Amino acid sequence: MDKKQLLTDSKTFCMFPWMHLNVTPLGNVYPCCSSDYTEPFANVKDASLKDIFNNDKMKQLRLDMLAGKESSICTYCYKHEESSPFSFRKYSLEHFGKDFDELVTPTSTDGSLPEFRMKYFDVRFSNICNMKCRTCGSEFSSQWAQEMKQHDNVETGYRVINHADNTGKLLDEIKSQVPHMELAYFAGGEPLITEEHYIILEEMIRTGRNSEITLRYNTNMSNLKYKKHNILDLWSRFKRVEISASIDHYGERAEYIRHGTDWGVVESNLKSIRDLDYIDYQYNTVLSVFNYVTLSDFFQYMMDKDLLRKKDMISIYRALTPEYYASTILPTHLKVIGTEKLIDLHSYMIEHDWYQAMHVRDAITFTTQQDQWHDQKEQFLHHTHRRDKIRNEDFAKVFPELAVMLNG
Repeated sequence: MDKKQLLTDSKTFCMFPWMHLNVTPLGNVYPCCSSDYTEPFANVKDASLKDIFNNDKMKQLRLDMLAGKESSICTYCYKHEESSPFSFRKYSLEHFGKDFDELVTPTSTDGSLPEFRMKYFDVRFSNICNMKCRTCGSEFSSQWAQEMKQHDNVETGYRVINHADNTGKLLDEIKSQVPHMELAYFAGGEPLITEEHYIILEEMIRTGRNSEITLRYNTNMSNLKYKKHNILDLWSRFKRVEISASIDHYGERAEYIRHGTDWGVVESNLKSIRDLDYIDYQYNTVLSVFNYVTLSDFFQYMMDKDLLRKKDMISIYRALTPEYYASTILPTHLKVIGTEKLIDLHSYMIEHDWYQAMHVRDAITFTTQQDQWHDQKEQFLHHTHRRDKIRNEDFAKVFPELAVMLNG
């Protein structure tokens, strides 16, 4: 396939394997954060990023994409595109397709590249987090790991941060890539309480690359100050800052879904960045059994508080794991209630030219396309009761509209 076909017609081609690697808190390496995490391509404990970039799996993935073949590692994007015009694959083409000649054209016949250029950075140094969200787990939350060890007698090993013993070597390699970086993505864990995050920002500033780099975050927006660092002061020195605020609801519902949230603090922090001209922010909302029925109430609250405006983007991610918390497990009569309210919100957004309407429509399509209540009921009841007991929380009190689910 030629350049035009790959960038405009292909259903499988993606720019990320030519300029990006995703590293999880365990040190596992994947082509991107939307990859199938079943089998990592490598681990930074065993090889450098430069070597991983040209290992056999990466080379084969590039060859498959150039040939128009599907790859099992990319299933999430394929499925997402079945019901949505957006995907991470399409994002790569939109934002980095301009670099095709520089990055893709030099590809050798075996799929290797002559140079490792990390234009898009996504290394998650730590699972350190101050929250334990219901739809998360120990790999991405140290709070989850502590709870599992204390109450479930499970020693996950995920409390260990910094990819085992080679953090210094990894940091040095990342610093050497700063001259190539255009986009740096920080997630976690919670990146704003991760020390390595600040080391990298300071290196970008020291080398003068800060004016050329866009920073992107997935953050719970609970901390704008960490030790000696004021993140707003640092952000003001960069080309652009894009905040993806991980928020699934407001008030006590937010505090239940993302345990550790102080909604008053989060709302105040959102207001503090709302009008800063160098910051764009959006909401990364995880669609789940907890919020589908009242998702329209959440969006309406944020609109009333002027925290969700026409220009603000919404990304609605689907809670696919654990399966027993997916929105698709809702009993049919509860889906109907939530869907009717979302249809009203969708109509309002269409009438007033809110482009976010398409994301609301996608949430409806995904949730109503299958019925999993009978398959997941027992798991849902077991895990909800258990976490409520451990955390001294009350599902029925926080979500009275869903209380009927506890009756089975």
